[in-house]
Order: sequence, then C-alpha cells, then structure tokens
Amino acid sequence: MKARPRLAVIVYGSLLAPSELADLLDDPAGRIWPIRLRGFERLCNQTASWRGTDAGQRGVLNVVRTDGAWCNGLLVTDLDRDEFTAFKDRERGYRLLEVAPEDVDPYPPDVVDAPLETTRPPLEDQDLLLVTTGTKVDHDIAPIPSYLETCLDGASQWGETFLSEFTTTTATNVDADLTSYRTE
Repeated sequence: MKARPRLAVIVYGSLLAPSELADLLDDPAGRIWPIRLRGFERLCNQTASWRGTDAGQRGVLNVVRTDGAWCNGLLVTDLDRDEFTAFKDRERGYRLLEVAPEDVDPYPPDVVDAPLETTRPPLEDQDLLLVTTGTKVDHDIAPIPSYLETCLDGASQWGETFLSEFTTTTATNVDADLTSYRTE
C-alpha cells in the first residue's frame, strides 16, 4: 500500500489568525511555522470570492512570483485529505503553485511569539509544498477593511517582528499605509 503524500501549504492572509486556522485544521499543534517566503510579493489585488464586499472595497491578499521579493506567512504541514479539501474550497479564486523548500526560511524561535517544538520546520518530510496565487486579479480595488483587520490581527499574534514585516511587505492599490486600515 502506497503512503499518502505529505502536503504542506503556505498561508499569508486571513489564515495568519489562529482562530481562522483552527476552523481549517483538525489539530494544529506542532504543524504551524512562521516563515519568510523568498521570491514572492504580497499584494492586495485579488477580488474576494466569498467575503462580503462594498463598492470598490473588494480586495483580499494575493502573492505573485517576483524575483528579489519576499513576504512572511505560515507554513502549515501535514494536511490530511479533508483539511486540504477545505483549504481548496476556502481558497477558491486562487490556483496552487509549488514552492521549492529552499525558498522557505523559518523565523528563529526567539523572534516570534509562538511556542515551537523545534527550531526548524520539517520541510524535508513534506512531499509537496504549495502556496496560492490569485486568478481574479484587479489592480483598481481597495482592501476590504474587515478582512485586512483580520489579517493584521492574525499577524500580530506571531509577534512584533512578524507584524512589522507583514505591514512592510504588503502592497495595496491605494495610497494608504496598511496600518491605516486598522479599526479602533
């Protein structure tokens, strides 16, 4: 009997929020790793597929391959069939791209606010590493404020450095700093 492939995904938007991940994963303990992803740029230029929108505020996050760029996110390892099916359904409007393990750099444990069981994620144990990229790109839309608030709150859960790097490596289509979307 052939063993099922071990599958990992990189998430970079609302799934940074532990509560959003908990809805997706059966048991997230020991499977989530804060990482920096080389060769990808994060933009707010994907039209939302299932979130509520308002006029021009229809944008959610997306990543595109860009030489010399990087962004941060979370590596989620060992998805089972049901988790991967739920992930693909949630991420409709995106396609999956394979990522080379050498393009993933884990954060040192002393930099993030998360208990990590080891200092290095088990990248070599994963048969396939995927990230989503948008298929409904629109360069003239603004972010959905409530969505961006979820992303920023999620990024803040991983520590000040992670949040700071999230805001500096995320571009929007409007002349506004990412933190200006935070609601008080």
